[in-house]
Amino acid sequence: MSGHKKIAWESWNAKVDIISSIEPMQQMEEEEYEVDQLSQFPIDPGFILEQQRVLYTPIGPYPEESMLKPSDRWDCWIGYTNFPVTNNISKILNKEVEGIEALKILGKYSFFIGVAKLFDISDVRKSIEENLCIYTESEVLSDEETQETVDLVKDQLKNNKFWSILVSPEGKVEYIVSDCMDRLYLDGLNNLIERKNKIGGIILRSQDG
Repeated sequence: MSGHKKIAWESWNAKVDIISSIEPMQQMEEEEYEVDQLSQFPIDPGFILEQQRVLYTPIGPYPEESMLKPSDRWDCWIGYTNFPVTNNISKILNKEVEGIEALKILGKYSFFIGVAKLFDISDVRKSIEENLCIYTESEVLSDEETQETVDLVKDQLKNNKFWSILVSPEGKVEYIVSDCMDRLYLDGLNNLIERKNKIGGIILRSQDG
């Protein structure tokens, strides 16, 4: 495991605006081509039906005029991750994050969300990152070398009553130790917590610490 878990965001609404601005130009070119082709044949124009334009969205095709297409119903975003979007993550997005009305897993490292109109996307994104950009103990200690290092540090600290160990996603270990819960120990613990919030990872603590 390496690096802090991250999510990069891209507005899908902006993509729709770009597509909509390009399509009329393409349609004009297609119509000019069709007129040239039709002029070669004596076909009654009354039999030519106007083709309905379709917008292809992450959750399926919609007529461009439809009021039910995603960009009209929700604030739509695509999230890009540097960690796999698993079934468990899909469950977290569905159950733990308020405001998500539509969800589609696009690939191993990307997903689409439609945020309900009465929710602020900045609040929803913050909630998603707080729920997803964290590490479990099993994830961090899945590396054998990291587990061996942590076991060695624990063995060295076992005779002390208070200790806390920060294990980064890269397997780096920092710790504080004390025989009493004094100000020095609490300040050191706060520093470890601040470091964890910046770089990720986990904090392991003694039974009393």
